[in-house]
Amino acid sequence: MSENPIKELDTYQSADNTEYSGSRELLMDEKYLNNYKNSIVIKILKYFKSADKVLEYGAGVGTLAQNWEVKTGIKPECLEIDNSLRTMLVDRGFKCHDKPESVTKTYDGIYTSNVLEHIEDDVETLRKIHGMLKPGCNLVIYVPAFMCLYSELDSSIGHYRRYHKKELLEKLRGNRFEVIDSFYVDSIGFFASLAIKFFGYKGSLRLGNKGSLLIYDKYIYPISKILDGLGLRYFFGKNILVAARRRD
Repeated sequence: MSENPIKELDTYQSADNTEYSGSRELLMDEKYLNNYKNSIVIKILKYFKSADKVLEYGAGVGTLAQNWEVKTGIKPECLEIDNSLRTMLVDRGFKCHDKPESVTKTYDGIYTSNVLEHIEDDVETLRKIHGMLKPGCNLVIYVPAFMCLYSELDSSIGHYRRYHKKELLEKLRGNRFEVIDSFYVDSIGFFASLAIKFFGYKGSLRLGNKGSLLIYDKYIYPISKILDGLGLRYFFGKNILVAARRRD
């Protein structure tokens, strides 16, 4: 057996295997997690107050890009390596690059949500993103937190890792980024992810079905936001948000 069998699984994306195994989950989230997705965009926008040319790195089905356009009137450009997802983005009216090498200009801001964990060499990806940003402009990263929460769900949708804050900040600083803000998001979601690890996604607790997503979005996540605001975001959460500025 390979020392790292994770690389042998076809659920993990690469330049040779661009198909994303979690497309169904993206569509479920778009349909039933409106408050949650809206909240992510609001958090990211805080760091892009004067950004006209914006790139979403790993845009999926375009949920955040559509939300971004509604809130700002600016249509972000997208990068998405999955062919079927890229077709959907184009059908939704977005200019979409098929690989990092096809991006030939620089942007006022770049954001990436739940993408870096799908990339084996995330350090190289940060180096590429640095080159896509104008000097002094911001990158916002939103990723899953804590390897102790890593579950079969993570594996099934191609996550190489979940992140600890220190690890992510070190990788950013090593690629000539200045970290300007960092915090955890969704403190209650930490325990939901723990439940998924022990009981399974759509297992005995039926986590991940339509009903549970709607309940979480309407009732539980609003409470989680309040708890985050009261200070829990400095200690733990389901995700990490980091804002960083390109330096030379």
